Amino acid sequence: MRYGPIIGAGALFSLACSWAALVMAPQLQLGDLSPAPIPNTPDFHPAARPGLAAQGAEVYRSLGCYQCHTRAVRQDQLLFGARLNGVGPKAINLQPAGSGKTNLVNLKLLIALAKARPDLGIAKVELPPTLAADTNAVAAFGQFTTHLTLLKHSDDKAGIVRTNSATVNDLAGKLPAEILVKVGPDEAERVVKLLSDSGAKAELVIYNLGPDIARGWGARRSVARDYLNDSPVLLGSVRVGPDLASIGTRAPEKFAAPWKFATTNTATELEHHLLVHLYNPRLLAPASTCPSASYLFDKVKPEVRYAGEPLVVAKESPPVFPKHNAHALVAYLLTQRNDVSLPEAPVPSVAKPATVKPAAPAGTNAPSN
Repeated sequence: MRYGPIIGAGALFSLACSWAALVMAPQLQLGDLSPAPIPNTPDFHPAARPGLAAQGAEVYRSLGCYQCHTRAVRQDQLLFGARLNGVGPKAINLQPAGSGKTNLVNLKLLIALAKARPDLGIAKVELPPTLAADTNAVAAFGQFTTHLTLLKHSDDKAGIVRTNSATVNDLAGKLPAEILVKVGPDEAERVVKLLSDSGAKAELVIYNLGPDIARGWGARRSVARDYLNDSPVLLGSVRVGPDLASIGTRAPEKFAAPWKFATTNTATELEHHLLVHLYNPRLLAPASTCPSASYLFDKVKPEVRYAGEPLVVAKESPPVFPKHNAHALVAYLLTQRNDVSLPEAPVPSVAKPATVKPAAPAGTNAPSN
């Protein structure tokens, strides 16, 4: 056994490498995870479940719901875009002073948009006679003319022929405007920087793509942080029914059997909808294969009742009374959310309607932010 020590050392080294890869590496990656703060709120995600929802997690496990449902939104691709939110403080009001009207034009922005969108033309912009004495406006138009000439030379060299049917002027006049949609990160960042350097207000947009997100099952992919409060973590592996990762915040029209809120009390309506589904899924989705959990309901009035009872499941049927486990399971389902942006899984921002700024004061050419 001349090589015995070497073989033993090799075996120990292999075990150490396996332990480092299977135990140590995941611990370093996930061991320090903690709930992330939700922007502009004092709350964190994932939030600690209240007592009833925590009991509902045990009901979910005991009923084997995870054998037919998953709790993991899948994402195929992550693309980016560039959004223009404002023309910025460098815009010039081309309307006559005192007219009470506003026509803000950022000449540098028009050039930046033309560089970002070679498929669009540039409509002619002229210096109004009322601004002929404004030295700042005259200088800005002079630079604009120079940049237009340089852009024309660049287009000719690259063989770019711009259309006159659609212009960057129109694009900048309807804010917010999506300048680039679903492109790579480098191109999106280049255009956002180009727009920002012109003084405009621009932002990088994220597009989470995949069948689950397209169905409305979640705003982003599920990540390890989403399951910090789960023990054990019941991800599920088979989708006989829809994914439940965002069932607590899912829009009614995104359910397997779409429906609509009838009142502004959406939380109560969603709870009622889930209770009816538990009692008899076929009442809401006739083609559903989900088994009924009618044993979680009493048909006679119990001694202890919860708010909102009795539960009316159908007009022609007598009301039923949900048991404690039914309320607990629904409370647990209502805590399932996937709409919080996390550092490792951001949620796309939604464009906000542009606000109309008042005209510049009479007798001035003050820009509007």
